Amino acid sequence: MRVAFFARTVVLAAVSFVPAVVVAQPGGVAPACNIDPNSPKELAVLSLTMQKARTASTPDSRKKALGDIMKELETKPERFSKNVAGYNYMLSQALVLWAVEPGVGYTPTRAVLGMQTSPDQQYDLVAHLDSAYNLITTATPSCAGEVTAMRQNDAWLAVTRRALDASNANQLDTADLYARRSLRLSKASPYPHYVMANVANARNQKTAAMGHWKMVIETAGADTSYRDIKNSSQYYLAMSQLEAAQGAKGDEQKTLGKEAAASLKTLFSIQPDGADAGNVMGSWADAIKLSGEGDGSGAYADVLAKPTGFNDFTLTMAGVIAARANKTDDAMKLFEAATAKNPNSRDALNNLASAYYGKDQFLKMFGPTSKLVVIDPNNYDAWMFYAYAAQGLAKGTKVPAEKKAWTDTLVKYQTKADALPVKAQVSGFQHGAANASLSLTLEQVAAAEGKYAVTVEFLDASGAVVATGTENVGPIKKGETKQVTVK
Repeated sequence: MRVAFFARTVVLAAVSFVPAVVVAQPGGVAPACNIDPNSPKELAVLSLTMQKARTASTPDSRKKALGDIMKELETKPERFSKNVAGYNYMLSQALVLWAVEPGVGYTPTRAVLGMQTSPDQQYDLVAHLDSAYNLITTATPSCAGEVTAMRQNDAWLAVTRRALDASNANQLDTADLYARRSLRLSKASPYPHYVMANVANARNQKTAAMGHWKMVIETAGADTSYRDIKNSSQYYLAMSQLEAAQGAKGDEQKTLGKEAAASLKTLFSIQPDGADAGNVMGSWADAIKLSGEGDGSGAYADVLAKPTGFNDFTLTMAGVIAARANKTDDAMKLFEAATAKNPNSRDALNNLASAYYGKDQFLKMFGPTSKLVVIDPNNYDAWMFYAYAAQGLAKGTKVPAEKKAWTDTLVKYQTKADALPVKAQVSGFQHGAANASLSLTLEQVAAAEGKYAVTVEFLDASGAVVATGTENVGPIKKGETKQVTVK
């Protein structure tokens, strides 16, 4: 599975938060977040030093101010024991600035930060920043919401961007490292889980990847700013669950199939009129069958009920699902709806003619077949639909003249089909929002070798040619097959 990253289109922003000193109101009103920045007096002085750090004109002056803060905070820390929240808030502000200071990194020595004790010992900025936030929340539970917002600061922003950039560059170890740092700073964002899911998937750790994709979906919630990564995570989760179900057996397969069906149902509901909706619905039907809870027909129920709300690809796939479930009447209605939506849908016309044949409605076969042979003139089966229809009509009449006429028609079109030097069978059609590709299997029928220029015209619903592609194929010997894809 190829993983698509949307990170480069992501807009990340850090949260700037300054606590307010608010007196809680009586009468049962929830207490406000109250962090005192002025007690003891040393803390008030450090607030002024922090302002110097923020407004410093040079890196050296900024680092000196930050070093002074760190040195003061570690000197006789018992002075701050009565204001744990204030102490850790000041520490967190200093650590955020250190974390984004160029050249410092995330694990500098204590000496680099201006600390006097154990100067050669490494100091993990992210771990200590996380600890500071936890201590603020413990000391002042009413600040839990504000601390959650504070965690998405410039330091979080930097490590999250680094994780996303590493993902795009396929630097798996780096991406995983920075994603874990991002997650430690803030569990309120889906980005670290998104990166970790893609890393796990690239390492073929499917269970871990699925767990992180679930967390992306859960954490993103209804926030539209996360729509792209939420939708892509929903897709990869659903397809991975289906793949897992297909590889399992017995009760495990049923359980995994049920999970995949639920995810695919959600995925289909996200964009039921999208270019890939038909394929999603087909996978959904497969998952239902693997779950043991039906023949897959439940996947197209809404499509059958309101066919005008879906594109011709989705309608055609719904018809295929119905046909596979031996629900020919449903299939016929869906193929008819698909051709009504797009009269030039090759797959819908082909399947509709076949559905009419299955229901012994031979006269109706001529309508879609006539359009089909214009669109797909080198398809043996397309011409044979005429012969099959004529054969059915010949068997159904006792009038000699009619029987002869239909028999002659049968012979005419079977002869025409058999005279094709090469059989062209559509083996795949990929259709996206901006491009499409058609795959064909060519089988040489004529005795002589054949060389062909395969030209495909891509049509819109009105029948207008919107693009043309040509691929040269051959030589092909009699009985030999070759694949060709025209984009």
